[in-house]
Amino acid sequence: MTKINISVILLLSLWFQGCTDKDTWYRGNTHTHTELCGHADSSPEFVTKKYHDLGYHFLILSEHNKFIDPATVAMPANKRSDFILIPGQEITGDQSIHTTAMNIDGLIAWEDEGVPADVVIENHIKRTQAAGGQAILNHPHGGSNLKATDILPAINVRMMEVYNASTRRNNIYKRKGMGFPRTAEPLWDELLTQGMFIYGVGSDDAHILQTIGPNQSNAGLGWVMVRAKKLTADAITEAMRIGDFYASNGVYFKTYEKNSKSYTIEVDEEKTQIMLATLPDWSGLKTDDEAEGYRIDFFGPNGDVLKSEQGSKSTYEIDGSDAYVRARVTHTRKSRDAGFEEHYAWGQPVFTD
Repeated sequence: MTKINISVILLLSLWFQGCTDKDTWYRGNTHTHTELCGHADSSPEFVTKKYHDLGYHFLILSEHNKFIDPATVAMPANKRSDFILIPGQEITGDQSIHTTAMNIDGLIAWEDEGVPADVVIENHIKRTQAAGGQAILNHPHGGSNLKATDILPAINVRMMEVYNASTRRNNIYKRKGMGFPRTAEPLWDELLTQGMFIYGVGSDDAHILQTIGPNQSNAGLGWVMVRAKKLTADAITEAMRIGDFYASNGVYFKTYEKNSKSYTIEVDEEKTQIMLATLPDWSGLKTDDEAEGYRIDFFGPNGDVLKSEQGSKSTYEIDGSDAYVRARVTHTRKSRDAGFEEHYAWGQPVFTD
């Protein structure tokens, strides 16, 4: 197991401080649990301190059908000025459909027995919006095993988890010729191809913080990087609502610029290497691919690869012939134990039609 260097974590945090304009980047987690759910092992205060000490800037204590008011949670004694809790709840509904209700003002109802999956999803979204928040459909590729036909009728869906770092869902082996690991990327592309306007979120869905290991759902393994004007619940929520963020499990961007004409990504190699040095040995996905370094892929309708380029910077010129373009960065390196592993970052789609 890799010991986390706290000074390195603080250095990463300081990199995102010092700016007050729209180019300020904040690292956050929208999906984590406490002992209040009955199947996690830490108090709200312990969980809060854990993410604070990992260098995060914001956190949602998204408990199952419970609302944890941030005002009731004691902050760490050494709390940084650039760390906040955003109020939320994981609406845990019928058919194992779970939704993070982000930046809400109180507990949201979850009872929807006997209705189709799309109605459950739409009700989650509407109730979240009525409570002043924004909704994120959680692990659609996980326990709920949702299909595109379940989600498409729920027209108000704007965000869903593309990467959920819970080892039950993602810690598998990627073999040559067998496609991408079991994230929600294929489902995401299917929804985008059908014309749904939806952004991809990364989270760790942490439950276990007292025991660290490859078979535990630990903290710090999946997150979002949000570009906001300031670090407030409203500013972060609005930035995510309009898609000004990317998802990651280890890769950082130096340049992330996209519009209807072009999509440019440049990896921040220094920050990425510092982050990867702090992550545990099992955080990457094992792979048979042995091409060490960075690869940037741009995808269009049906998940077709529009451009694939080795290296840490790439631009895709958009001509409007594709309804959308999204990006993924892959970093391949030798694993500390044996073989090779990959870490990723997922850029949001640009819609051209």
